[in-house]
Amino acid sequence: MKVCIIHGSPRRGNTYKATEIIKEELLKATSIQFDEFFLPADMPSFCCGCYTCFEVSEDKCPHSKHIQPIVQAMREADGLILTSPVYVLAESGGMKAFLDHLAYMYLPHRPMEEMFSKVAMVISTTAGTGTSYAIKPIARNLKFWGVKRVIKCGFSMAAKNWEDMSDVKKEKLSRLLRKKSRAFYFMLEKRDLLRPQIFTRIMFMMMRRMINGYKDGNADKEYWRKKGWLMGKNSPF
Repeated sequence: MKVCIIHGSPRRGNTYKATEIIKEELLKATSIQFDEFFLPADMPSFCCGCYTCFEVSEDKCPHSKHIQPIVQAMREADGLILTSPVYVLAESGGMKAFLDHLAYMYLPHRPMEEMFSKVAMVISTTAGTGTSYAIKPIARNLKFWGVKRVIKCGFSMAAKNWEDMSDVKKEKLSRLLRKKSRAFYFMLEKRDLLRPQIFTRIMFMMMRRMINGYKDGNADKEYWRKKGWLMGKNSPF
């Protein structure tokens, strides 16, 4: 089993510690290969809005040498974990820049078929408040990629560092993280039995009708045609 982890911060602080607890609990259940990437080191560029991924190909993106190895790891994984500390009531800049580069993978464009069989977890921590503001945009991207299920995991540490918390607080958070980890493992094990979200199925059908009307040669239309999705009875579900 493979899990791809994308860390939204290079700082190995509270969010990293929370992710390590999640990993430790997962490894108690089964053997898992973790492919990990740290932003912005592994994807240091901002999207420049050139539209090349939409109009030509994601492989022609000026930053494809950074983004495509991460995309390939996600493609091969059974589950995804995306993490970000709270940065001024939002996800980190590195995570935002990463997600911006994957707009072409949205359901209205060229969704990655493998995403329809994946489950994911979003982890965020903060010393104060605001984990929901960091988690929601990340989870929204996963939704528009077509991911089957997303577990949201946000915690206020009330401390700059894990070591600064009381033992009682650390034990409480560890217990909650282990519970989230077990829920994620259950979804990983049962992912083939989970139906795609209603949103995914409806959006797919809507876009099939719309993309059928695009001009021949359009990058999105050619992708859907190659997948066989433009025909009424063909779908990835």
